Amino acid sequence: AEMTRTNLYFVGIFAVLSLVEGIGEDHNPQPDYTIRCQSTKGPFVINMVRAWSPRGADRFKDLVEEGYFDDGVGMFRVVKGFLVQFGISNNVSRNAAWEVKSPIPDDTRVLSTFKRGYVSFAGSGPNSRTTQTFICYQDNNHLGNAPWETPFGWISGYDMEKVVDNFYSEYGDIPHFGGKCPDQGRYSHEGGEYVKKEFPNLDYITSCRVTPKFIGAKLIEKTEEKIGTSFSVVLIASICLALVFAILIASRWAISGEGAAAKKD
Repeated sequence: AEMTRTNLYFVGIFAVLSLVEGIGEDHNPQPDYTIRCQSTKGPFVINMVRAWSPRGADRFKDLVEEGYFDDGVGMFRVVKGFLVQFGISNNVSRNAAWEVKSPIPDDTRVLSTFKRGYVSFAGSGPNSRTTQTFICYQDNNHLGNAPWETPFGWISGYDMEKVVDNFYSEYGDIPHFGGKCPDQGRYSHEGGEYVKKEFPNLDYITSCRVTPKFIGAKLIEKTEEKIGTSFSVVLIASICLALVFAILIASRWAISGEGAAAKKD
């Protein structure tokens, strides 16, 4: 009976761990906090890892907290298999206000390569990071060689597939590389009027908010799409409680069986 109880405990522990196994399947560290962005293709979450790029993470958080994304920020450079770049506001006043702020110094490089879903500031040279950011579409050994390319967070494979992969990409790369995406200078100084008129299919981030870290974020996101956040939290908690009760009941059953056997002896 003692062996039976021990086995039951191990089975219960294994079941609980299996329930949350998907949380770490992206093979990335747990975030310090998350930033939830709403876009014209749906919501996605940036898992912020400050140790990767302290100055980069702090600058992006400042942009979010000051409402930089609330007037719309176009995904103006979308190159399938490479990256999606954004960081220019539809609000000309916001662009002007951030242009006068000093660029942030480069961070010490921590990661050797970029992986799919990594988020980093773009730059034009050493110590040049301001507001423009990109998301990496595929694992890439070439990104990250420049000192300003240091990821500050990651997006789950689920959010990449459901949202980020679907940003409109027909405008492609910058003209220098054979694409026809919006001119960054005009976008910055003419704002949403320019891109909405000449690039009507462009996708946008419409808001971003800092949210607390939650260990079950990935599992919650998958459930949330169908049945809503509140119910998904209750569902996961209920499953865990049910497993605990099952272990306790089975344990008591084993003890009862042991007692009955002792009386027969």
